[in-house]
Amino acid sequence: MEISEKIPPLRIDAYLNNVKDKNRVGATTPQPSDTAEKYDKVELSQAFRDVNKAKEELASIHDIRTEKVDEIKKQINDGTYKIDGNKIAFNMVRQSIIDEIV
Repeated sequence: MEISEKIPPLRIDAYLNNVKDKNRVGATTPQPSDTAEKYDKVELSQAFRDVNKAKEELASIHDIRTEKVDEIKKQINDGTYKIDGNKIAFNMVRQSIIDEIV
């Protein structure tokens, strides 16, 4: 492998010419017309607004059902909470099958 000492010249001539033109005395840049206002406008569709509203409403809903949690806590404290191992196993297998299908 051979490394060359030659470095290609930088091509900045176009940039320098552009800067010189802008700095030239009496040079003018085009100005927007004062009589016509130009601006960008964005319109959101009704579907987007509906989806956005639904997201906001979902965000305000709590993920935890406090009534259910309080009920289970009370049952645990009273010693009346019963765990159904068969029901838990059934739901675990069921969810596993669903996950495999999907």
